[in-house]
Amino acid sequence: RQMCIRDSDRKFDIRMWVLVTGDMNGYLFREGYIRTSSTPFVIDPKNTDDKFVHLTNNAIQKHSALYGSFEDGNQISFERFRNYIGATRFSDVVMPQVKGIVEKSLLAVRKKLNPVKKRNCFEIFGYDFIIDTDYNVWLIEVNTNPCLEESSALLKSVLPRMLDDAFKLTLDKYFIRPKEYNKAAKRYPVNGYDDDFNMW
Repeated sequence: RQMCIRDSDRKFDIRMWVLVTGDMNGYLFREGYIRTSSTPFVIDPKNTDDKFVHLTNNAIQKHSALYGSFEDGNQISFERFRNYIGATRFSDVVMPQVKGIVEKSLLAVRKKLNPVKKRNCFEIFGYDFIIDTDYNVWLIEVNTNPCLEESSALLKSVLPRMLDDAFKLTLDKYFIRPKEYNKAAKRYPVNGYDDDFNMW
């Protein structure tokens, strides 16, 4: 049985980003977010097609009359989610499963990701997971074009940092920034992380 948000019995899933570089190194971004539905989960044989109950994608949920009623942009930070399920359970039970699934999925398709072996390329994937009531993690899907819409205060903080740190591992290797630029470079602060720390 899929875990739901207890106080409102709504479905949720976990969105995380994975970066794959041209030399086939894979990186998991340290922060993701929880995507929530707007409507409580009920099994109603007469209403099995209610997208606002079952699909947590922002592209769907933003059209619900209840969008944003529970959380800004129907999104919850990892910090809040850690408090919800317990920090130890999050770090010692959930995240090791996430990392294992990501590793296995990349190994399964490694020969297809860059078949012509281009060196100067990279891609960011959006991984979506659910958790069941026994804290087992299940992969829903992997998106090759994940949504980068800043649809909440949370994503306005995390998305620019995620992209900037990805560019530091990819583009900046080939287009070296002058020292003056580094001193004046824009910062994208994320709570709990030093500005100079790469979150990948």
